[in-house]
Amino acid sequence: MHFRSLPAIAHDAVHLRPLRASDLAVWAAYLNQPAVYEHTSWNHPTVEDLSGYLGNETHGEPDSRLRLAIALQDGDELVGTIGFHSVAPVNKSAELAYDLSPAFWGKGIATAAGNAIVSWAHQDVGLVRVQATILESNLKSRRCIERMGFAQEGLLKSYRHVRGTPRDFFMYARLAGHGSCN
Repeated sequence: MHFRSLPAIAHDAVHLRPLRASDLAVWAAYLNQPAVYEHTSWNHPTVEDLSGYLGNETHGEPDSRLRLAIALQDGDELVGTIGFHSVAPVNKSAELAYDLSPAFWGKGIATAAGNAIVSWAHQDVGLVRVQATILESNLKSRRCIERMGFAQEGLLKSYRHVRGTPRDFFMYARLAGHGSCN
């Protein structure tokens, strides 16, 4: 499993591209907004924290993480990110992660980006399973992932510590050959 190509998104307003150093301040700013921060596992990320995601689309390692920019068609401004924060080649699986600036919520962008990257992962990369873990409190993300055709598999109690507190996460998965729901 290698990331030899990158996915293309079917959305009029945005496209997917590699992250750039110039994106990091924008990314950190919206991740630290209370409406975003409260429903993520991020711990007040800084530009330095996020810089490790630069260039990961070119590593070519089968277990490399992948994070891409969701950018406006006009102006190429970063509005979100999407990718895999873990890849397990032996199991042909990966865990989806995404975020979007609140100014762009409710426009179908996350759903379109998710469908694009998951379809690409199944068809071009050869993944059988793409999963996502979502904080129990994040109702908007749970609805979004369900629109992408993911099935809820269960609630993982105290699955991850979020800023020092054990939190419950829902596990979702989309398997190859099961399509997407828009």
